[in-house]
Amino acid sequence: MAYLWSALLARWSSDRGQATVEYFLVILAATALALLALKWFQSGSGGGLLGSLFGKVIQWVVGRF
Repeated sequence: MAYLWSALLARWSSDRGQATVEYFLVILAATALALLALKWFQSGSGGGLLGSLFGKVIQWVVGRF
């Protein structure tokens, strides 16, 4: 019985799958930040900045070709 209990404890306390959870949390945090940035850009305060940024990036790319 003691062997069964220790085997169950070892299975429950293993770190297996921890990296997957950490990756999920990082992706979740990045998505939340992206959504907040998108909302800020869509509101009046960041809209001009976003358009200016995309315009500069497109001009830079076109200038390279």
